[in-house]
Amino acid sequence: MLLSWLNRHSALPESDPQRLMQAYIQTDNPAYLAQLIHSYGDDLYHFLLKQSDLALAADLSQQSWLKVMQQKQQFAGHSSFKTWLFAIGRNLLLDEFRRQKRWVYEISEDLASEDNSPAAAVEQQQNELKLQHLLERLPLLQRETLLLQLEGFSLVQIAQITSTEPETVKSRLRYARQALAKQLGEHDE
Repeated sequence: MLLSWLNRHSALPESDPQRLMQAYIQTDNPAYLAQLIHSYGDDLYHFLLKQSDLALAADLSQQSWLKVMQQKQQFAGHSSFKTWLFAIGRNLLLDEFRRQKRWVYEISEDLASEDNSPAAAVEQQQNELKLQHLLERLPLLQRETLLLQLEGFSLVQIAQITSTEPETVKSRLRYARQALAKQLGEHDE
């Protein structure tokens, strides 16, 4: 809905997210923001969806973009725009978990299968459920760090998003991988 309102304005040829955000800050032209939403809206939504449900992910995604609009002057360019955006989304998610007093969250992802046969669909669904179950057994911070890495963020960017040191991020990833490997070994037996 927000994107449709912004798309009424002409699209701009700029594609670098840092420059798009700086142009949006300087001009307040919603076309710049529309391009950022087009580039990163789905990524943010899917990150939030992996840690919540459909309604909460959609709501927090919208809230994140509203915060971008409200707090645009706070973007200093010290990190990438995507890192800043995901930090906003993560903080909103944690605030919601605190409000609900809920620290366990679901992971769900609809992945399209290359093979559309029923057998392949069943196998893919079983693999997804197994992975979901394994990820749910990870401690919250390890799961979050692993999901951010799977989203394509570097260790430094994950540290910025989670407000931790890069060494802490490395440790969380190492422990998450060890726990997953151990759990996979137990499931294979």
